[in-house]
Amino acid sequence: MMRNYDLASATYHSSLNLKCLPLTTWEFRKNAFYDAILFEKLQTNWSSKQDFLKQSEKENRELIVTDKNFKIVFVSKTISRISGYHKKEILGKSPAMFQGEETSEATKLKIKTAIKELKPFKEVVLNYRKNGDSYWCEIEAYPMFDKKGTFLNYIALEKIAS
Repeated sequence: MMRNYDLASATYHSSLNLKCLPLTTWEFRKNAFYDAILFEKLQTNWSSKQDFLKQSEKENRELIVTDKNFKIVFVSKTISRISGYHKKEILGKSPAMFQGEETSEATKLKIKTAIKELKPFKEVVLNYRKNGDSYWCEIEAYPMFDKKGTFLNYIALEKIAS
């Protein structure tokens, strides 16, 4: 039975008029490069360029970028590792979505003050995962400006605090 199948398959394939074509695009790899491309596009207007995406991967941290209205416009593809949220559930929301009932008001005030003054900050805050479990999160954040000094984005590198 298998012999007949192999013979029929070989006959069929030899009758096809197939041509090999060179690879002209890497579009099939789009998802693998998408984060890097999107991040590169975000930083085109920044006065100083530092590859925070590469840094976050190297240091095993999550990267979150907000726009000037403090809505999340970019998250690293591994964000669900610490938050439990899928990327699509986070984009367009405020980073405050990770805070909860027992998050320290004093820490929230420190963060809010730094953001209001457009200054870098580093804090450890009690955050909450999608399933409601809490975790201590170390946040290191930086405001990003264009060459004219106009505020554009906040970048936060985050990891589980040790």
